[in-house]
Amino acid sequence: MGFAIGDNATIDMLALLNGRFGPGQRIEEMVQLQEEFKVFSSDHTLEFSFRLLGIVPCEESERSRWFDFLGRLETYPSDVPKLNGAQRVIAAFEQTLTFVKGGTPPLHVTTHSMKEDPRVTFALQGQPLIFTTQFYRILSIPTKPAKEVKQEAAQAARDRRAKKAAKK
Repeated sequence: MGFAIGDNATIDMLALLNGRFGPGQRIEEMVQLQEEFKVFSSDHTLEFSFRLLGIVPCEESERSRWFDFLGRLETYPSDVPKLNGAQRVIAAFEQTLTFVKGGTPPLHVTTHSMKEDPRVTFALQGQPLIFTTQFYRILSIPTKPAKEVKQEAAQAARDRRAKKAAKK
């Protein structure tokens, strides 16, 4: 997110995800949909699953950027070495949406600094919201602010120009 889609679209996507997979009937409905239709599986891309569930930016201009970001997750590492970032996200949703007797814990999707940890991570239990005692499963996706990406690209361009000039 961050550099891939606008800040407002990122906030909207997190709100849609956390609303859809939140506590109570919302998560239970998603468990039923997963059992019946296998919305999240290795047979489907994240783009397919999120399109199916309507988890897409309202602004048309942000949609292609959102889908590009979802595809780019395949290049991210994850906390499970054999899974790339996209596979880890799919596995986290599959694991979360597996029926649990007594109720399925909700899922909270958040972001963290790519500088601190470049991996997509998934924790089976935590309390990401300080205003509730509800335990969640927590999926965290690394992000980099657009400003940092632009600064890095500009520095790389300056370095290339300097290297080229030094060869002359």
